[in-house]
Amino acid sequence: MSVSHKTLAAWYGQLAQLIEAGTALASAVRIAAGPPSKSRELIAQEIEQGKPIEEILARRPKWLPKTDSIFICAAMETGRLPQTLRSLSERHERIRKNKTKVISGIAYPIAIFHLSALVLPLTSMINFEQGFVWNSQTYLSKAGLLLIPCWALMISGSFLSKSNSSLLPRILRSIPLLRGYSKSQSLADFSMALSTFIETGIPIQNAWYGAARICKDPAINKATNKLKAVFSRGEGPENTLASFKCFPPYFVAFYKSGAQSGKLDETLQMAARQFQTEAEQKMSMAVIVYPSLVFAVVAGFIIYSIFQVYGGYLKMLYDFGA
Repeated sequence: MSVSHKTLAAWYGQLAQLIEAGTALASAVRIAAGPPSKSRELIAQEIEQGKPIEEILARRPKWLPKTDSIFICAAMETGRLPQTLRSLSERHERIRKNKTKVISGIAYPIAIFHLSALVLPLTSMINFEQGFVWNSQTYLSKAGLLLIPCWALMISGSFLSKSNSSLLPRILRSIPLLRGYSKSQSLADFSMALSTFIETGIPIQNAWYGAARICKDPAINKATNKLKAVFSRGEGPENTLASFKCFPPYFVAFYKSGAQSGKLDETLQMAARQFQTEAEQKMSMAVIVYPSLVFAVVAGFIIYSIFQVYGGYLKMLYDFGA
C-alpha cells in the first residue's frame, strides 16, 4: 500500500512533536496518525522488544521510503531524531507541492487532448454526398492511435514516480528543460542529505557516500567514488570539488565556506534551498512550455481536419460543376 507525500509529511511532523514532548518512540509511532495502523503497530512492538532500528527498518513496510529509513537510522545513532523527522516532513511537503504544480499544469492540456482525440476521428466520417457515415472500427482505431500512447506515457510515469526508480531521473535528464530541473533537484537532494548526515554526526566520508546514493545522480556518484582517495588521506574534499563539472561554482563556494567556518551543515542547507528554488523555477518553465506544445499539437490536428473537410467540400463542388 502506498502512502502520499502529504500523509508522510504530516506523520513525520507529528512524530517530531511527540518525541520532543517526551513521548517514547514506540508510543509516538502508535499515536501519530496517517500510515496504516497495522504496520505502525508492528513497528512499535519491535521497538518495545528492543530490536535494533536498522533491523526493524530493513523489513520496513512498502509505504516507508528507503531513503527515509536511511535518514532515520542515522538520526537514531546520533540522538537527533526530532530534527531529522522535521527535515523529512519538509522534504515530503516540498515533493507534494512540486507534484501538485506539475499535475495542475498538465491536467487541462491533457483534457483538451482527450477531447480532441474523441472528436477528430468523427471528421473523417463526414461524406458530403452521403452525409455522416458512422464506422466503429475506424473511430476506435483513430481514437486509440492518439489515446493509447498518451495513457501508456502517463501510466509509466506514475509507476516510475511511485517506485522511486532511478530510471525516471535518467529520462528527465534526456528531455530539454527537464534536464536542468533534474540536475538542480539532484543537487538540492544531495545538499540536503549531506547536511542532514553531517548534522547527525556521521563521519564526512560516510555522509558523502550516503548522500550520493540518495540523490541518484550518476555524475555525483562518479565524483564521490573518485573522492575516496582524498578521504583515505584524511583530507576534506573542499579543495578538490572544483575539478568536477557536476558541482557548480557556488556549491563549491558554499562547501569551502562551511568547511572553513565549521558550519558545514548550515551552509549546505543554504545551498539546498538555493538549488531547490532553481529546480522549482525550471519546473515552472517546463510546466508552461510543454503544455503549450500539447496545445500546438491539438491545434495542428484541428487545422488539418478543417482543411481536410473543406478540401472535400471544394472537391465535391468542382466535380459537380464539371
